[in-house]
Amino acid sequence: MTTSPCTVAMGPMTPGWSLGDAKHAWPIWLSLAAFFTLVLVQVNLPGLYMDAVNPDFVAAQLLHHNARQPSAGIPSKVFPILGGLYYGAQNVYVGLPIFAVFGFSVVTLRVAQALFGAILVAALFVTTNRLTRSRALACACTLGLATELAFSASFRTQFYIQMGGAAWLVVALAYAMPINDQPELARRRTLLSGVFTGLACYGYFVLGFFVPGLVLLIAWRRRGGWRDLPAWLAGLILGLTPYALGYLSLLIKLKGIAPTLAFIHNMLGELHPFEASGATGNNIAYAWNMTRLAVTDQGNESMIFGQKLESAWSAIKYGGLVFSLLIMSGLLIFRLIGRKERLVRTLPVLLPWSFLAVASLFGTRLWAHHFSVLVPFVYLLGALLLLECLDALRASPFVNKAVIAVALGACLACNLVQQADFHRELARTGGTGKMPEALNTLAEEARGSSAQVAYLFPEWGFYTSFSFLTGNRVRYVDNAEGRTLMQLRSRGYRTFRLAFWNAADSERYSQILFAAGAQNITERVYTRRDGVPAFYLIEAE
Repeated sequence: MTTSPCTVAMGPMTPGWSLGDAKHAWPIWLSLAAFFTLVLVQVNLPGLYMDAVNPDFVAAQLLHHNARQPSAGIPSKVFPILGGLYYGAQNVYVGLPIFAVFGFSVVTLRVAQALFGAILVAALFVTTNRLTRSRALACACTLGLATELAFSASFRTQFYIQMGGAAWLVVALAYAMPINDQPELARRRTLLSGVFTGLACYGYFVLGFFVPGLVLLIAWRRRGGWRDLPAWLAGLILGLTPYALGYLSLLIKLKGIAPTLAFIHNMLGELHPFEASGATGNNIAYAWNMTRLAVTDQGNESMIFGQKLESAWSAIKYGGLVFSLLIMSGLLIFRLIGRKERLVRTLPVLLPWSFLAVASLFGTRLWAHHFSVLVPFVYLLGALLLLECLDALRASPFVNKAVIAVALGACLACNLVQQADFHRELARTGGTGKMPEALNTLAEEARGSSAQVAYLFPEWGFYTSFSFLTGNRVRYVDNAEGRTLMQLRSRGYRTFRLAFWNAADSERYSQILFAAGAQNITERVYTRRDGVPAFYLIEAE
């Protein structure tokens, strides 16, 4: 394959570079610095949403397991392997050493979760560089993603767990990109691409939606590429091993196939994952709408603020993704039919199409957080499309670099304006809905409470963040039944604090506590930064 004029002008990166190579790796370190800076700005905001710390909160239960507290993981004979039926527990073990050394706080949690974002940023640079042979374009691509609000804000909400899987997907894509390897090294890279694809699926099941596209990418990346598929599929099976081990451990824990199947059936009955009508027109339109919410950050904003923050720039980015998909798809078809040169750098467009095709089968069972894995493709496909334009212009190296610099400057400026608008609203409210900053305050106060205090969380949204932020050292239960209160009293607990979301439920919960023999019932309102009630707490003795 011949090299494009644009590539020669910008200087290819040699395959043997490393993160410690200051000459070649500085764009990665610059992008990582930008990413972590944005993660750490107002890092304590918003409050910890229940699914924004699940399964991470299990780490607190592993380190401090004196009391049997309510949990949400899948039963295991040995140690937690699955966070749920369709995602793993990788965040638990990545965060475990950080929490053990630095403690349980919003800062340590979000830094631990952002480590997957750092892996994704570094892998995206490698992938883009191998596709374009241009450090300038690779740097622009990764800096764009590092400052992207839809990316950095995902590590403040439940979107983080999908990004953990997406990190391994981009690593798999980097290994799938052909370089001038010896045959044995090329086979090893193909195997590793499959392994990391399997790990991506273990991170979260929706990453499996990319598998059909990756199969085609492996097959079409070079002549005779179909012969690479057995090695890649072997790697995929190897990468999926944690799933198999998790279900095997569940089987042993529940002592038989019948109770295991009953457990899975009950879990699926609650989740209703297959209640969709296939890839109908409505489901396809829904998938595109969820893609828009994900790549514009309106999904994160809806969760944090209860509303979308209007931004012309976010709409432009979504339009750019659609445009890039269409143009790069046309180039792929043209080059595939004629086996033209530079086919390989159009192949990544297969992945978003693969994801959208499979996601359309699930319909409304998916939401915007599942589609957040498409955010990196806004910048990857944008960089590849810009390369195609520069190649078509055949301009001088100086002009090429100037165009990339202008595009990067405009992108960074618009991204930072969008970031500023987001953080301004975040500072004003501290988070709304089931993500108020007051959730953090509740846990902070509980850490200093008497050993005779027990917390009652009969409603969804409280106990995972509470368990994590208190290091699992404060007693809590997930119901307010009279039998539970009697058991707590028999174990020496004298004061009960019951948290709930709506003021209308105050009398009902007070009556439940009164019927269980509680006295001296008082109520407290936790408010948001803007003075709006966030949730309520009844205390009784």
